[in-house]
Amino acid sequence: MLRNYFTLYHLATELRGILEEGYVFEIFSQQRNEITISFITKTGGHLQLMIVTGHPNLCIYTREGLNRKQRNTVDLMPEVTEKHVSAITIDPSDRIITIVLEEGFTIALQLFSAKTNVLLLKKGTVLHSCKESIAASVGDKKASLPPRPEILRSLEPLVNDRQLFSERLDEQEEDTVSDRLRSMLPGFDNRLVRELLRRCTDDGSAEIIHETFSNLFYELLDPAPSVDISGEQGPEFSILHNRPDSSISFDSVMEALAFYSRKRWQFNKTRVLVRELDGKLRQRLKKIDRELVNFNPEKLSEQAEEYETNGHLLIANLYSQERKKDRITVPNVFDTSGAPKTIALKPELNLQQNAALLFEKAAKTRDRIKGGQKRNSLVAEEKNDLLFLIEEVGHLSTSADVRDFQEKNLPLLRKIGLGGSTGKRSGQAPFRTFRISEKAILYVGKNAKNNEKLTFAFAKPHDIWLHARGAAGSHCVLRGTTMQQKSEIERAAEIAAFYSSAKHSELVPVMYTEKKYIRRARNLPPGQVVAERENVIMVKPARDCG
Repeated sequence: MLRNYFTLYHLATELRGILEEGYVFEIFSQQRNEITISFITKTGGHLQLMIVTGHPNLCIYTREGLNRKQRNTVDLMPEVTEKHVSAITIDPSDRIITIVLEEGFTIALQLFSAKTNVLLLKKGTVLHSCKESIAASVGDKKASLPPRPEILRSLEPLVNDRQLFSERLDEQEEDTVSDRLRSMLPGFDNRLVRELLRRCTDDGSAEIIHETFSNLFYELLDPAPSVDISGEQGPEFSILHNRPDSSISFDSVMEALAFYSRKRWQFNKTRVLVRELDGKLRQRLKKIDRELVNFNPEKLSEQAEEYETNGHLLIANLYSQERKKDRITVPNVFDTSGAPKTIALKPELNLQQNAALLFEKAAKTRDRIKGGQKRNSLVAEEKNDLLFLIEEVGHLSTSADVRDFQEKNLPLLRKIGLGGSTGKRSGQAPFRTFRISEKAILYVGKNAKNNEKLTFAFAKPHDIWLHARGAAGSHCVLRGTTMQQKSEIERAAEIAAFYSSAKHSELVPVMYTEKKYIRRARNLPPGQVVAERENVIMVKPARDCG
């Protein structure tokens, strides 16, 4: 009921008693789609009137004080600064609150749902509009609107005359009762019409509808403002008397709107945090599912056997004269059908060297199978953790719930590489980070451009630079330690190995050196570098240093 005419009617009445004979202090905007009008009240108090545009669940509310950020704010309508407020009215026919100022200035608050706007006029001419396209639709810079019936004056005769009500209801051309009521009752929006029909229970006679309408009308004139914050869809504002038991009641519409708006902002912020957290968890789950599907030990085993068989066939034909430059066809003694087999060769290697290369590939492929099987069991466990966390996130409803969730599940979030952080990450480097020790932190690049930024924009000359040798992978920079701290370098190397294409191997060689010995590779894409000095350490890949 935020933009319902009756809500705004009572709000305008309350603002009139507080702001008339005061003056406008300033008008500004400090975030998108929100305009703030600051007032000095007639008693010397400070009050801000907040108007939110383009938001379905926020409209207008007040806030005490003169709160304004020091940066990123824009002054609006400077012509009316320190102008006295002579009157506050609401249009009798529509949801427009007008603040009348001295020297012929008026501020018109058009509170039309998605078309909410704030206009500054002088003697009827629009000087400023916060939404220019909406101001233009009013017509030639004028704030006049097509004539409409006055809402209260139109409803009062219908309340007092049952026969007139019945005749008007029958005159409407719409098919459904709800559509006919909307047409004949100005100020009654969809929610009020639904509430009216709901209270009529099963009896849809004109007499019952009229009686219910009359009771509802007098209820709207004597509001009982309340806010219900127990719903899953966020807080709900109402001025109706039949509020839920869980609602919080207020003495004024202005107080209720202020409380509601504060709770709605909190709810919206929580939804953003929950959506971000849920998105990260689901993205991680999708990656894990893809990894589980792609790991095929049977196919890898066949590949390893193929490498090994081809190696043996080359050894058996070292002196064959049938070799071409890049292939050789030999009898296949392992095939009972006796069909010859063609084996691809590296032209620069002899047959014995090609056979050694194939045996090496067979061994690496079997290592991948062993590492993959161990990795699969860890991934399956991580998947169960993710499913548990996703279910928990679905129950979060407040920002306090999100903080409690993060604190409670921080070890688990860190275990799966999320760190338990959501929302703004001000001051943090845009890289993966791992704490190796109390002082040492490892930074890990995310892609080629990120690697380039990490190595040549972020890293300092004496930071330790690490990379899996002979494999594609992330650049890693270890800060807060020295080349003499072998245990910390080893833990960092394990993570560097994990974030490489060799992460499924049992052991991976990782090179490390001080960053000052790393230079860009000429004529090569971003992320490819040359290490002028390097040390190599053999490590087992690990996700973190825990």
